[in-house]
Amino acid sequence: MLSLLWQRIEQRLDCNRPQWRNDIDRFGQASAVEKREGGSCWSDNEVFEGLVRSVLSANTDWAKVELVLPELCTLMHGFSLSWYAALSPMDVKRTLVPWFKQRRANSQSLDKNLQRLIESATQLSGISQRHGSLENYLAHLAKQRNGDPKAVAAALGEIGSLAKLPGLGIALAAEFLKNIGYDVAKPDRHINRAVGSFGLIQFTMWPDQRGFETPQARKPELRTVMQVMETWALQLGFRVTFLDNAVWLLCAKCGLHLSNSDLVALRAQVVPNGHA
Repeated sequence: MLSLLWQRIEQRLDCNRPQWRNDIDRFGQASAVEKREGGSCWSDNEVFEGLVRSVLSANTDWAKVELVLPELCTLMHGFSLSWYAALSPMDVKRTLVPWFKQRRANSQSLDKNLQRLIESATQLSGISQRHGSLENYLAHLAKQRNGDPKAVAAALGEIGSLAKLPGLGIALAAEFLKNIGYDVAKPDRHINRAVGSFGLIQFTMWPDQRGFETPQARKPELRTVMQVMETWALQLGFRVTFLDNAVWLLCAKCGLHLSNSDLVALRAQVVPNGHA
């Protein structure tokens, strides 16, 4: 069923967004996974860039953020951890937030998220000093969790975890890891409503499944979403990140923006009576 479902997804993308593979290449996450698998390592600034991009993806249309990415390195002083850690909340309000607003790349939570990022930068600066680099630290986290990037995402995003980074939940932590070459799915609102509509997971709380309403996913369910996406990718012989990006393009505003009923209809083409 998963293979047939992918065929329908691929056909829909080919028909309605022929450049979707180029989109995935442009996102850079699938290529980052390929580089990491090939032995590449990330500098502290590159790791922080991955975190910044993750934070900026929260509660916004990614297409707006994507337009400002070429200017972001200059704004962020080369993604210097020490520079960002030295900022004050007032610096964020007076300088960074207006910069994004002027370019229409802001979100309602941008101010709060960029302020929390100061805490993360401070925490990561200390971690880098203790471990020699952030790359070493992330490798240490992964080794403790048997190389499972899903578990690393949970460690970075779950409240109560010693590795928790300020401002990150599991979804943003997974996005962060994808940006720096870890092969994992991001259980965000788009992926969650897709796997729910496809019948691949039954969410406990999804009272309104009309339109573009998303499940109210609990922590164990977020882990399950990541596992379902990984299992699906393995069956297809794909990297998880590639499948994640493709399914995301079905759902996001800058992709096909399919509704829940559209997604259910895709599954119905594979399982007409709604039974696996």
